[in-house]
Amino acid sequence: MNKIISVVLVTGIFLLSSCSKTPERITEDLPTGTTTLLTGSFTSNAHTTSGTVKVVTDASGKKFLVFENFRTDNGPNLFVWLSPTTSGSPYQELGNLKAINGNFSYELDASINYTTNNRVLIWCKPFSVLFGHAILQ
Repeated sequence: MNKIISVVLVTGIFLLSSCSKTPERITEDLPTGTTTLLTGSFTSNAHTTSGTVKVVTDASGKKFLVFENFRTDNGPNLFVWLSPTTSGSPYQELGNLKAINGNFSYELDASINYTTNNRVLIWCKPFSVLFGHAILQ
């Protein structure tokens, strides 16, 4: 019986520690002097999600995915994915969601195909849940 309790406790601790929460709020200095290439508004899926997102380019040719007035619910291991669908497959991962509230951006390297993968997904990996999405147009 003690072995069973130990296994349950260790498993529970592992699961809780492997699910990190996203920071509450962030306000980054957004890229300036940019030209907007595409824009979209977030739509809620499994969780209330709002705000705008856009792909911009600066004078040096760098491209960014910019989140403005963004807000969603918190969850474990939220990621930003670009995908041609809202099913989460296939996708290109930009990284962990920086915050559930605020203004922030991700630099897009040359491998990111934001025209084919024109859906910005807020994806919870542990539960395979789409929190919200925006379509870049």
